[in-house]
Amino acid sequence: MGKGKAVGMAFIGCGNISGPYAESVLAHPEELRLVGAYDLVRERAESFARKYGCAAFGSMEQALSSDDVELVVNLTIHTAHAQVTKRALEAGKHVHSEKPLATSREDGKALVDLASKKKLLLGCSPFVILGEAQQTLWKAVRDGTVGRVLYASADMMHGRIESWHPSPEAFYAPGAGPMLDVGCYPLNVLTSILGPVRSVRGQAKTLIPKREIGSGPKKGKAFDVTTPDHVDGILEFSNGAMGRLSASFVVEKSAHTGIEITGSSGTLRADSPVDFDSPVLFCPIGKRDWSTIPLLAKPYRGVEWSRGLLDIADAIKKGRQPRCSGEQANHILDVCLSILEASELGREVRLSTTFKAPEPVYK
Repeated sequence: MGKGKAVGMAFIGCGNISGPYAESVLAHPEELRLVGAYDLVRERAESFARKYGCAAFGSMEQALSSDDVELVVNLTIHTAHAQVTKRALEAGKHVHSEKPLATSREDGKALVDLASKKKLLLGCSPFVILGEAQQTLWKAVRDGTVGRVLYASADMMHGRIESWHPSPEAFYAPGAGPMLDVGCYPLNVLTSILGPVRSVRGQAKTLIPKREIGSGPKKGKAFDVTTPDHVDGILEFSNGAMGRLSASFVVEKSAHTGIEITGSSGTLRADSPVDFDSPVLFCPIGKRDWSTIPLLAKPYRGVEWSRGLLDIADAIKKGRQPRCSGEQANHILDVCLSILEASELGREVRLSTTFKAPEPVYK
């Protein structure tokens, strides 16, 4: 592929998140090209194709056999991620998957190994470390602003998905839940900045066992929650720093938001783990007030959904690994599963995975 040619992509899965992805992709025609999309519900793929000006593939095989498709974007439900990514890799396509990479350690490792064997790139959400605010937070740590890092905390109080999502049931089933679905966002930032997690403890409970869908054609339908809807994790990083991570589908309005990193010289804070334009603040030891750290570049407002795709497309052209790699996503999966396991066992769980740290965007 020539250096200037846009990377051709196929979306697999045309659900709720596919629209924001497509709109963001279309804003970057020089780097990304949406060739087509496939969904198990044919009408959904056809509607998507009409709206975004691409082909509606009649089968996954048709999408995976297209010579115009270099990169498969896996936007299926959580429990289908591993199977779809495996098929795409076996077909010789690079893959960027929505999170989580898989729902078991065995499947996660198998995907990383398969991509390596096939010499293909495997990227995975979350990609929020690529945001301007998150890069600014990272550079401040590298520059020694807080001194030696001692402790980090993060909160993802995501509220009650059923209040706005028309089909929320899968988010409350095994393979999803708040830790795997949204706890992974701050983990993407924290592990990029602080490195791998060595061990975890956890507490996870189902606090609201029955929910009711609040919008869409299934409005008013009740469903059971079959995985913990609030999870707290205690982390020990390989560099010796301690941490805490809370993820919730119960707590919505909360003063507990964002990421804080405390070191020997003070504390850094990003008000949001996900928004690229989040304020980044610093308070030295002995002071009471926060001061604002200027962001390294003009930020995208909110989250640019194509940011991970732009990075892996650039990686394809340059022959490098994507910054949000399958290897790191597999470690994040291990952290999430280990926190849930630690809660069940009532003891510390040590992790078996690690990863090579990504390169920062801004040196």
